[in-house]
Amino acid sequence: MLGSIFGVHLSVAALLLRVLIGGSFIIHGYPKLTHYSWVPKAWVQDRKGPDWLRSIGLPGGFFLFAGVVEFFGGIALLLGVLTSIVAVLFALWMLSTTWLSVTKLTKRYTSVGGYEVDIALLFASLALAAIGGGIFSIDHLLGI
Repeated sequence: MLGSIFGVHLSVAALLLRVLIGGSFIIHGYPKLTHYSWVPKAWVQDRKGPDWLRSIGLPGGFFLFAGVVEFFGGIALLLGVLTSIVAVLFALWMLSTTWLSVTKLTKRYTSVGGYEVDIALLFASLALAAIGGGIFSIDHLLGI
């Protein structure tokens, strides 16, 4: 139906969603990975991330875990590797970050919001999980 109305193949939509979601997670995950001493000092932008997590009651090590999940999961989506599975995991990830934003952050700050990107990525991830990686993915090459 979508293709007949707009002339867009569903695989093109899947590719666009993969680039959007994967790129977003890579951009948000990379700085989390560069906050630690095992990377060159020139790559380090800010070391406040783990301290910020501790201030809202979460373990500081969760920051590195978030970086690994976001960065490498984003690469998997860009390439189209296990697309539906990674997209569902990202949807769950965004559900948890939205919950964190609503319950932990709004109690400390007077401004409301800041989680609209989380919600947008949640629904985009669900859409990608539903349509799969498309023909422009490694999933398609492997027959998954």
